[in-house]
Amino acid sequence: MKRLILAPALVLAVAGAVGAPAGGTPSAGAVDSVSRAVGTVFGSYVRNSLQSLTLMGVEVDHATFIAALDSAVQGRHGIFDPQSADRYLAEYIDARRAPMRVDTLSVASQQAWLDSMAALPGAIRRPDGLVFIVEREGEGAMPADSSQVEIMYTGRFYDGVEFDRTDSPVTFAVADLTPGFSIGLTMMRPGGRYRLAIPSSLAYGPQGIPGAIPGNAALDFTVDLIRIIK
Repeated sequence: MKRLILAPALVLAVAGAVGAPAGGTPSAGAVDSVSRAVGTVFGSYVRNSLQSLTLMGVEVDHATFIAALDSAVQGRHGIFDPQSADRYLAEYIDARRAPMRVDTLSVASQQAWLDSMAALPGAIRRPDGLVFIVEREGEGAMPADSSQVEIMYTGRFYDGVEFDRTDSPVTFAVADLTPGFSIGLTMMRPGGRYRLAIPSSLAYGPQGIPGAIPGNAALDFTVDLIRIIK
């Protein structure tokens, strides 16, 4: 992900635009609309945060999460207060991280793998280095950068080791994903299955994600584009 910060920034922008309360009592309809708008903004941020946690191997039970969220919004806390909850979550994530074999992969090894992918029958190598392979072509229009899509995917490293997968369809905004994934999605059609070999320059770069993605790692995704959400 590359744009999770947009959601809280949008909240601050809305707060700044609203300014001081206007005179008069808002109608019930206005309160309802504002409540739905606030819920949508915060809900989008929460959804993206949960997806980021899933990437780190943290599974969240939605019913328990919603109950705890409701209690926190009302100022009530159960077994955690905000500080102890933050501390527990950090310790839990650290404990679940599998030791990386290496923190940084060599640029040469990743380029060699990308070259081997580009040599596969039917592979398309773009000037930016992304390798795109059609495993099963879909039908219809391709997503735009502004589209939201429903997909399933499996992510692997160059050596076939799996680092992420979906067990059920998930929804993303095309523009909210890493550049290589976003570009690849705009080349797909609904109902199809595709393979993306993404160079690190279009993924997580030389820094990687500590404990999850080595630096310089090229990524291998198999993606099913289920539908474009209207």
